[in-house]
Amino acid sequence: MLGLNFPGAGAGFSCHNHSNWSDGANSLEEMCRRGKADGIRVLGISDHWVEPPYDGFDSDTWAMKLDRLDEYMETLLRLRKELEDDDFSLKIGLEVDFFFENISSVLARLKNYPLDYLIGSVHYSGTFPIDHIIDEWLPLTPEEKEQICETYWEKVAGAAAVREFDFIGHLDLPKKFGMIDNNKYLPHALRVLDIIKENGGAIELNTAGFFKECGEPYPSPEILKAAADRKIPVIINADAHHESHLTRHFEAARELLRQAGFPEF
Repeated sequence: MLGLNFPGAGAGFSCHNHSNWSDGANSLEEMCRRGKADGIRVLGISDHWVEPPYDGFDSDTWAMKLDRLDEYMETLLRLRKELEDDDFSLKIGLEVDFFFENISSVLARLKNYPLDYLIGSVHYSGTFPIDHIIDEWLPLTPEEKEQICETYWEKVAGAAAVREFDFIGHLDLPKKFGMIDNNKYLPHALRVLDIIKENGGAIELNTAGFFKECGEPYPSPEILKAAADRKIPVIINADAHHESHLTRHFEAARELLRQAGFPEF
């Protein structure tokens, strides 16, 4: 577990980041050295971990190979030993895709590794890749889009109940391409927040959304305010896929948290 003192832990932390072990552009070493050079106090690497429960998924094109976890751990443990000092801490994590069908066996497998934290995320509605490319969304009918979103929020509610997840990633991801009315699903988000609160979980303010078609972070300001009302812990993350993005738009994120009603850092 990260052991962060939420929500004030947003300053100096960056814990949702990807290397070229999944879909990032840079090596683990490049990401870690850049994080230290940038003055990040606690850097987390959290490459994608996806164990599909049945056929039809494309995760082998963007997630870590399932037979490389030992090497991933060894590499990051070596970098931790080399780089950590009084001003820099390296945390080893994974962004784990949630599936109702196999979450118990996935978590049981991961318990065998000295991971510091797990992010719970949903990237698939059935086998539909929610955030792959906008072209996947364009031919869909309104009814098909609604069904994709309904399934997504049911899965996120399931992930929210998993106590092994330190926080839930990009809470309202289906809005990414601007293809849905995100406000329509606010009741679903509030239900998820209630589950997170009940289970002692947390969320992230993911700044990657600022640079997508939706033009705002994940989750929306409305959801952030509801999270603040519930006193749900939050951490600011960049969801960086390049070493230059490790703290991208963090100042704007801190202002959004202030506006939403979270305590000052």
